[in-house]
Amino acid sequence: MIEETILKQVDERKQQIVDTLCELIAIPTANPPGQSYKQCVQYLSKMLQAWEIEHRTIPVPNKDNNRFSLIGSYGNGNQGLHFHGHYDVVPGNSPDQFHPHIENGCLYGRGSADMKSGIVAMLFAIRIIKEMGINLGGKLTFSLVPDEETGGRLGIEYLFKSGYLPPPSTSLLGMLMPEPSSGLVWNASKGALSCRIRIKGKFAHVALAHDGENAFEHMVTLANDFLELKKKIDSRKTNLPVDPPGTNRSVMLIGGDTGSGFNFNTVPENAFFTIDRRFNPEEKLDEVKQEIFQILDEHRKKGINIETDVFQEAESSISGTNTMAAEALKQSFRAVTGKEPVFILCPGVCETRYFSKLGVPSYGYGPGLLEHAHSANEFVALDSVFDCTKIYALTALKLLTPR
Repeated sequence: MIEETILKQVDERKQQIVDTLCELIAIPTANPPGQSYKQCVQYLSKMLQAWEIEHRTIPVPNKDNNRFSLIGSYGNGNQGLHFHGHYDVVPGNSPDQFHPHIENGCLYGRGSADMKSGIVAMLFAIRIIKEMGINLGGKLTFSLVPDEETGGRLGIEYLFKSGYLPPPSTSLLGMLMPEPSSGLVWNASKGALSCRIRIKGKFAHVALAHDGENAFEHMVTLANDFLELKKKIDSRKTNLPVDPPGTNRSVMLIGGDTGSGFNFNTVPENAFFTIDRRFNPEEKLDEVKQEIFQILDEHRKKGINIETDVFQEAESSISGTNTMAAEALKQSFRAVTGKEPVFILCPGVCETRYFSKLGVPSYGYGPGLLEHAHSANEFVALDSVFDCTKIYALTALKLLTPR
């Protein structure tokens, strides 16, 4: 059977998968600032070229470090399945994290879980299907982007705004993203609104404080009103299953980044603080914005000079658990693990939202444990990488092969 051959092909390529993953982790694509992006994309492009998989590089000019995305495809047909991943990683806790090592069946290194192992699994799934000469009757497309860890504006957002995504002339039946989902399937994700609020006052020496306007005091007054709103937000819980259980609440983090003034004996003329709002699918982005901006407008009416910089804005998303893509994923999951997949809400923000917004059933499922994704001891169990490679290939087979 084709399915059994696919599973065997993955097993025969285990060492190739591990070697490729180690080489990819060794490229320090830390974001911020966004380093080694070109090196990483060149490595992936050279590999895809050797595999004779159609692809192209999309450059995005940036004043500090240029950004590069990879898009590609295999197969033909109007319907398709899309694989999407990000190759940027959070900064390492030490340079040693970019020197991967294997211990007790686990591969340690920055990006091992989030999400270079998932990228390698998806690409090897495509390679195996291609080399087996399987006629999918549809198209497997993929995109690999930077900047997910900082909001995705120069990564996936650029590809959507520029018309590269969704893939032109391809009707997507589903989308998969290999986030480290701890063995669960994320069919929904939270939304986000992150902003920096700046308050402007008037400088004065402490001896002439009456001539100044204290931006810090204005900030405290403003922050107190947001604390009152936070009490209401803390009581909001989703009805969707989520893990861990405490992540069922809506979140408003106030003051994650904050500052004021420059000396103890001068009236601070500037102050700032951040608000990071994470909301469940039961809430809408427009409603979240209105709650925050209403408070800001009330303080502006009192004469306070306030500027707002929104640096992350994302709708929540949800996809059904009985779509064709979900059923193909379920069948593949059972075939490889012998277990029934569990669909839950992602406790964070996921780039599946871009596809889900267009009505494409979108799911996050990948190797690794979420709790270790950004840790100083990040790792991935290699067996989970091999299992995911099998599941991705089988999902494409079940969803796209002619019936």
